[in-house]
Amino acid sequence: MGTAPDEASALADLLDVLSEMGLAVEKAPLPDGRYDLVIDLNGEERRVKVAVKGTPSPVGVRQLVDRHLDQDGYHLLVANHLSADARKTLEEAGWSYLDRGGKLRLWLDRVRIDAPVERLVEAPQKSALDTASGRAVALRLLAADGRITVRGLAAELEMAPSSAAAALKALRAENLVEEGSTETVGAPLFWSLSERWGARLRTVELLAAPTLPDDASSTQLGLGVDDIEGTLGWTLSGDQAAAAWGAPLPLRGNSPPDFYVPDERTLRIAKQVYGEARTSADRGATVTVTPTRWVVAHRYDLGKRRPEAGVRWPVPHPVVAALDLARRGARGREILEAFDPPSGFRRVW
Repeated sequence: MGTAPDEASALADLLDVLSEMGLAVEKAPLPDGRYDLVIDLNGEERRVKVAVKGTPSPVGVRQLVDRHLDQDGYHLLVANHLSADARKTLEEAGWSYLDRGGKLRLWLDRVRIDAPVERLVEAPQKSALDTASGRAVALRLLAADGRITVRGLAAELEMAPSSAAAALKALRAENLVEEGSTETVGAPLFWSLSERWGARLRTVELLAAPTLPDDASSTQLGLGVDDIEGTLGWTLSGDQAAAAWGAPLPLRGNSPPDFYVPDERTLRIAKQVYGEARTSADRGATVTVTPTRWVVAHRYDLGKRRPEAGVRWPVPHPVVAALDLARRGARGREILEAFDPPSGFRRVW
């Protein structure tokens, strides 16, 4: 904590909320000008270390918790807004929190408070990454190996230049892309996008899976395996895509493949051709409508690029595989820490 006005306001809100709950609270100054809270629990004092953040991502909250793992005692985070995932991370770590958007959780010995409170800040504005165009532009920037113009973005993403420019401007306003640059992007943009990656997508578990190289339904399904890097079509997703690029993932040889497909129409045809599995144990493959069309329009033929990988299906850009891993939570983050993309691709996580 420091003495910035927003932090001072956040801490004042915390003191007010705790006092309204009938708790006796005092400030315990620290040498650097910050302070802890001392809460009186029927004559027994409990010292609480307080941190203040604006709107931290779940990853940011996890990093905060990890930095304090070796510190005994109680911890409380005050934030303007906390997502459900961020709250869960704090609760699992035993932290208390004041979400100024309207919730207090205080976990101290016999004191257990988990209650709504008056909203203390305005509702957060919608992020550019909450829109399809914003997510598409963010993905393309993360996958870029150099400068890309707004018109180049628009052409690749099949959107109007004005839409691409608006999405880029919004990402800059959120400090996810540096002003005047489309090259300086990295972990903040990646992790912010990962929180929205794959949300509300339609997934179907198929009873059987397509086969290579000569599946009779290849043309009907739009597999796009005759010219993988020059056409749009199916691409591996999830663990198999990440492992294909070298992520340290143990995979069974008979694991059902997961695919991104171009659209709902392709998904319906796949159900008709291969049937829908009644249970996950029966599935022969999983198909998911792509989060953005760029994923299935820019695929890689590792049979030619990395024949040692033994992968025959098309794979997406390594950033897409990394985003899939990020959705796996703590285990996915562990794998990402040890995953460096092959030469020619940037690490942006």
